[in-house]
Amino acid sequence: METKKIPQPVLPPVLPHGWKKEVALALGIHPNTVSRALHSRKGTNYIKIVKTAAAKYGEKIKI
Repeated sequence: METKKIPQPVLPPVLPHGWKKEVALALGIHPNTVSRALHSRKGTNYIKIVKTAAAKYGEKIKI
């Protein structure tokens, strides 16, 4: 079986106003948790936040 690499999430350079609150609602966490995770740039919450933001606001990748 061949291993496939999943491309990294691609975020737009500027996210819309209120995106942290919307991502927090989608993940069921507090908006302050989003801010703290983005500041630390590590941990499972950070990965979930980036993936969710990329899915919602990221550039669409054609396969």
